[in-house]
Amino acid sequence: MEYSVLWTIQMGLSFLNNCFGDVKALLMTAPADYAGGAIWDVVVKINTGIQGIGYGLLVLFFLMTFFKTTSNFKDLSIQQVIGWIARFLIVKFVIDYGIQVLNFSINVSMGINDTIFQNATDFEFAQISPEVIEAAQQMMSANWWEQIAANFQSIPMGLLGMIGNIIMWAAGICLVVCTYLRFFRLFIYSCLAPVPLSTLGSPETSQTGKHFLKAYAAVCLEICVIALAIVIFTAMASNSAFIFPSWEAGNTNANFTYWNTLINYLFQIMLQSVMLVVVVMSANRFIREMLGV
Repeated sequence: MEYSVLWTIQMGLSFLNNCFGDVKALLMTAPADYAGGAIWDVVVKINTGIQGIGYGLLVLFFLMTFFKTTSNFKDLSIQQVIGWIARFLIVKFVIDYGIQVLNFSINVSMGINDTIFQNATDFEFAQISPEVIEAAQQMMSANWWEQIAANFQSIPMGLLGMIGNIIMWAAGICLVVCTYLRFFRLFIYSCLAPVPLSTLGSPETSQTGKHFLKAYAAVCLEICVIALAIVIFTAMASNSAFIFPSWEAGNTNANFTYWNTLINYLFQIMLQSVMLVVVVMSANRFIREMLGV
């Protein structure tokens, strides 16, 4: 009975580990390589097609601000004219090579993501804490009356184990879905990039273009938050530092130790799974707060 509860917990952890493996592979995959690069090819074609609209908006914003700020052409200096022309040409260059400019943000985020996993040298997939297994083994070798009491205790533990299993499955599914959604946002931002980038052609509308670049960087850096969440969760789930340290788990009574250790660990896993989901779902908000978007 004791091992059936551990088996239920291990099932949830195994599913989470499978999700971690899939998510890690996705985090290490560049958008240009996703699905063999077929989707990125479509994104590049759409971006190229929208560039014409971006050029039209660039001219509109440029002329609108130029005539608004220039009341008399005689007062224009050669430096002002050169500055306006240089701004126009630079923004046109950014629109022309928008994909390459956006790829810079992608490459930076991929580099940070690789560094996170490389420096997490002790990173291993989540597994049941050794203290929990030891407590169950002590219970199996305890006196017969203690084992009978443990069988009654295993009923609510089994229910808690099932609840924890469901929470871990939900956490794994949310993790995978959020990672895929990040790809969708990245593709959509890349497709429509020429439109917000065209606003950089005018000082009055350039704030929109700057906001877009920050928002794009935030979408790219989401993978870093997800990677950190996975590394921290696996370290916490495999650690013996229980979330309720006041519950003494080292008592000499096998029944007492079994009850406190397993219940403590179950609450810890459930709470950490919920925290994992909250952090991953809020990844974009965290990065936006850091970048001031």
